[in-house]
Amino acid sequence: MIAEFSFKNFLSIRTEQCLSFEATSDDFKEDEYCVKMKNGTRLLKIAMLYGTNASGKTNVLAAISTFRDLMLDVPKDKNQEIKITPFLLDDISSKEKTEFRMTFYIEEERYVLTLSLDEKKIYSESLIYYPSVQPAKLYERIYDEETDSSDISFGSKLGLNKKDKQTIAGNTINNCSVMAAFGKANVEYSKLNLVYDFLSKEIADILEPRTSLLSYTKQQLDKKSDAGLKDFIVNFLKASDFNICDIELKEEEMIITPEMEKLIQASPFPKETKKDLLQKGVITNTELLFVHRTENGDYCLPKDFESQGTLRFMGLAAILRLLLQKKKIVCIDEIESSLHFELLSYFIKVFLANDNKGSQLIMSTHDINLLNEEFIRRDAVWFTDKNNQGETLLSRLSALGLHKNLSPYHAYKQGKLVQLPFLGSVYLNDENLCEVQ
Repeated sequence: MIAEFSFKNFLSIRTEQCLSFEATSDDFKEDEYCVKMKNGTRLLKIAMLYGTNASGKTNVLAAISTFRDLMLDVPKDKNQEIKITPFLLDDISSKEKTEFRMTFYIEEERYVLTLSLDEKKIYSESLIYYPSVQPAKLYERIYDEETDSSDISFGSKLGLNKKDKQTIAGNTINNCSVMAAFGKANVEYSKLNLVYDFLSKEIADILEPRTSLLSYTKQQLDKKSDAGLKDFIVNFLKASDFNICDIELKEEEMIITPEMEKLIQASPFPKETKKDLLQKGVITNTELLFVHRTENGDYCLPKDFESQGTLRFMGLAAILRLLLQKKKIVCIDEIESSLHFELLSYFIKVFLANDNKGSQLIMSTHDINLLNEEFIRRDAVWFTDKNNQGETLLSRLSALGLHKNLSPYHAYKQGKLVQLPFLGSVYLNDENLCEVQ
């Protein structure tokens, strides 16, 4: 689980901002919201990001995703530029380094992973963990300008032999993280495996508003590896007051014609995939059907006849199943997209009430109705705002001094928590705009 994530000089973030999952002393809904580590730290399962359009909500989620990618992706060569964008609304930040720092727990042990870089190279990187109250170094990397290379030192607690350390160091070029180099190295098992698995298996890709969850849901249903997934989705839809009583996958085989063969050959698919398709001679098309129960009987409708809200909520049901079955960290941008408020509220409540894996849900939203809900903890709510320099500032609702008897919903509406957009008069003075055609 993530305990804290700090980032600096990234997109609209100029000065260091920190998103914390460490719970305050508030014991409100403790059992539902908090997971307690053996050192006593209580970590929250959710973080909700509010803010006006262009205030930087998405950039906070992007920072987490970018940090993960930097730790996992290996560049094709030493000349490839690093995909990083610093703050661009001043004359200084573009020449300065971008910095990330993530504190997280694996098997209830605390780890801290840091990174400092620009689009050309990584200047520093370190990984420490806490086997006790005292930290222990696993590795540290510092860029040496004279040699144009990185000096990497490994800690005694890492447990790797000299040859394995040299292998990792040899693969760590200036634009590649030590963790990514380790991921491609054939070395013995160590604590680096735990950290690599945390980054690659637990932190998922961002789900954007335009992300279609339908293909993911169909893929999971088609795999049949989760026998209870179909019933889970159907029951979730039923509980949300849809009249859908079942979902079905209908498979149809299409014979590959000469014209289709040409399209397959010209496609960007791997050669083996093309070869397998052409050898089979058919393409299997899977269609998802929704069974509606009415007083006149049951009727199957294809997805094209379902609302975007229904399809979105079905996809979120599959994501919820993933969160509840496996330890996952999922970022969802504008989670309320196409959803009625009651469905969004229900989704969050089900996750909080049923998660026992230590999953975390990080979401941005414009739906301020949640701020009026009694089940929301104030330390789980964050706001993004921009100052006069155009930089994003991140603040926590629990740290804003709002009296416990005052409604966050009304305070937000009144502009006491973030700066709301100034919309001006609804009357237009431009004669050209108002001219009758």
